[in-house]
Amino acid sequence: MMFWIIFFAVLAVLAAGYFFSILPATSRRQECLKFAEWNYAHRGLWNAAEGVPENSLPAFARAAEQGYAIELDIQITKDGRIVVFHDDTMKRMCGNEGKISDYTYEELQQFHLGDSTEKIPLLREVLQTVDGRVPLLIEIKMPGLSTAVCAGFQKEMEGYTGMFCMESFNSLALRWCRRHMPQTLRGQLSGRFSKDDKVHLILRIMARHLMLNFIGKPDFIAYDHRYADCPGFLIDRMLFRTPAFAWTVKDEHVYNRTRKKFDAAIFEHFHPKDGFQKPKRHHRSGKMQAQKVIVKKEKNRLETDELFLKK
Repeated sequence: MMFWIIFFAVLAVLAAGYFFSILPATSRRQECLKFAEWNYAHRGLWNAAEGVPENSLPAFARAAEQGYAIELDIQITKDGRIVVFHDDTMKRMCGNEGKISDYTYEELQQFHLGDSTEKIPLLREVLQTVDGRVPLLIEIKMPGLSTAVCAGFQKEMEGYTGMFCMESFNSLALRWCRRHMPQTLRGQLSGRFSKDDKVHLILRIMARHLMLNFIGKPDFIAYDHRYADCPGFLIDRMLFRTPAFAWTVKDEHVYNRTRKKFDAAIFEHFHPKDGFQKPKRHHRSGKMQAQKVIVKKEKNRLETDELFLKK
């Protein structure tokens, strides 16, 4: 009898610990759902064949002009500047070895993005380009324990009144923003991890199952749609009703399927047929509301007329 009492007591403690570990923040769900009313262009609305590389100013300008919200990635340079760039190394996009953090911003100006003439932009240049027209989903690339990139992010976003939120794979980045930027919505990025990610096996398992939520207390989850059957993700969705963004959706078929499990999509290589929604929201020059959105479906591309009407 005593054995079973101890057994069930231990089981109860383990269950309580598990639910505590995956518990997200729950008080700002409605704020998150305002962001979920948009589709997010992954690294901007880019097309390398047209000379518009990912995470470039033209890619962000195109997304804003066509009314799509934007997902982008930020890193910190050797001299502490915040730039927009995705990869851990510069090999794929710039053809040279090394990381962003190995170069000063001035040194980075010698490189181009892909085969284009575009250069790695500063975050502040992106903010000036978008100018509050659409929401920004900003991923903080923080591979280690240093939070310098978070502090730089905070400094760059001061005074920016357009809609933006942050996300990161690193729960420590969320914890930093929770402490220093409490008004900013936080998203936990996750999915299935591999040995190539150079993360300890236990941490990979915990991260995949969202068991590090207790560190960053995310307001929403950004999850790889291919692994949406993960128990931790399903519990957060069904029990805690956590808003979720699907990444990265690459065709219309997958887009239609993910809409059943996620609140919003981060997409690339196609334009979602249903376009985007335009809820009432705040803009840097005051309140801005949607006015007469006309969506034209032509060769899977969207155009909009009379997007905004300033009050």
